[in-house]
Amino acid sequence: MAPLESLDIELSEKHIETVGKFVADIRNNKLSGSEQIAEATLTLVEKIISESNATARELCGVLRAAARRISSSLPLELVAINMIRRVLRAIRDENRASVDQFQSGEGVGESLQGLVLATPARHSIVPSTDQDLREPIRDHIAELRTELETMRSSITSQAREHVRADEVLLTFGASALVERFLRPTQNRNCKVVVAEGTDVGESHAMARRLSNSGVSVTVINSSCVFAVMSRVNKVVVEVQAAMGGGAVLGDAGLHSVTLAAKYYKIPVVALAPLYRMLPHHLYDPQNFGSLSSPLQTMEYADCGSDSLQVLAPKFDFVPPDHITLFITNQGGSCPSYIYRLLSEIYDPKDYQI
Repeated sequence: MAPLESLDIELSEKHIETVGKFVADIRNNKLSGSEQIAEATLTLVEKIISESNATARELCGVLRAAARRISSSLPLELVAINMIRRVLRAIRDENRASVDQFQSGEGVGESLQGLVLATPARHSIVPSTDQDLREPIRDHIAELRTELETMRSSITSQAREHVRADEVLLTFGASALVERFLRPTQNRNCKVVVAEGTDVGESHAMARRLSNSGVSVTVINSSCVFAVMSRVNKVVVEVQAAMGGGAVLGDAGLHSVTLAAKYYKIPVVALAPLYRMLPHHLYDPQNFGSLSSPLQTMEYADCGSDSLQVLAPKFDFVPPDHITLFITNQGGSCPSYIYRLLSEIYDPKDYQI
């Protein structure tokens, strides 16, 4: 089977305008949240595919060009690039299936001598690259949309498998996914400890909603995490990205929480939808060293000096030995299994866009 190599394609003016509008919508907060951005990315990809040539090489080339343009404009927008990788995997799989079908049909009755003496021109033809793959790719995109719609329920339905009765669970900051994951614990007499994240108000709001649903909740300052960790049975957090090897990118302050858990040998459960799986490491600090507004950390009036510079990191890097278990749409996985999971959802040719 001939490997499919995508063409080095420059985006047309029409595609550049489409991608530019997508980038502008994210920058202007018209698109916010991972799920909304993932859904919008699929809509963008579907539009680009409809307006492009139908061959596999050209579809891969134009999608990779669009991904590079998005990545250069929004280097921290990982979800959009991951969704494009999922579609690229679908295109390559469809191409492989077409090639295998063709070769199994033409190879019947051919002798070894015939294969050796075959002209190079004959075997350089890959019929699948001339077939219209747009319709089967639309079917794959529809499946990805269904996966997005059921992502939360797929993860939260696993709570009963990983949360035992009478456990003390600690979480960090506010997370809609963690909130839904912890709600079923109300029937198991579990206690939840919410450590305040960078957005203190959202942390208290989540704790209030959990309490109203019948969960026993205690809110603590993030500086008290080490003091209470010895009484905790399990740490449950949501991560922004899970990288190959099991390292994760989380909200600022998460590293200190997982470090305390490691000291007391408390298992850390990371909730990570598949669209947050990164096939490479963010080794460049500029890729994950984004800064947020320091207003929630320190009021401007409290600075005391005009020359004072307050840095508020947006993310924390957490090494793989701090994570015990990942819970994804497809079930639980240990950190060492992430490489295998990545090979199932992405094609190795698309690890580096």
